[in-house]
Amino acid sequence: MHLIKPETPALGAAVERLYDDVFGPARFHKASYLYREGIEAVPELSWVALEEDRLVGAIRYWPILVGEAGRQALLLGPLAIATDRAGRGIGRSLVFQTLEIAQRLGHDLVLLVGDVDYYQRFGFVPAVPHGFSMPGETKPDRLQVAPLRAGVLGKVTGEIRHMHSALPAIAAKRTRRAQRAQAR
Repeated sequence: MHLIKPETPALGAAVERLYDDVFGPARFHKASYLYREGIEAVPELSWVALEEDRLVGAIRYWPILVGEAGRQALLLGPLAIATDRAGRGIGRSLVFQTLEIAQRLGHDLVLLVGDVDYYQRFGFVPAVPHGFSMPGETKPDRLQVAPLRAGVLGKVTGEIRHMHSALPAIAAKRTRRAQRAQAR
């Protein structure tokens, strides 16, 4: 049996180790990680799963902007489950719990990059047909969206943008690199 609870600062290092174990260092090279650079995960939506004090699952959400108008939304991910605990409903518990909390907190749109077959049970659908794009994402068919309020899809569209710059994250990273180079 697993216990689902909010992530605490004391668990931060263990969560990062779990992400490393599940996804490896290549996770930092994915386009979705550019949107997390330089910002903190939403604390109310950072949750973990424990089994007898062992961390076996973790999920985080990040604030993002969508489209030219800069509509606020959430980027889910990563969701990680210890490989020896996969298929036991831990991920399902974490996603359902946190989506419910996100809705109660007033969020109305969540995007992610992930397996379409896995996330459809939570209300996610392919995002590209609904007018969303993630600059830099090499597999746009894995970009998905879930509305947390009726009528949101169709009203919000556009490129996902980084919270700090309101630029697509790939452009924001190039801008930060250029600024660092000029400072030298």
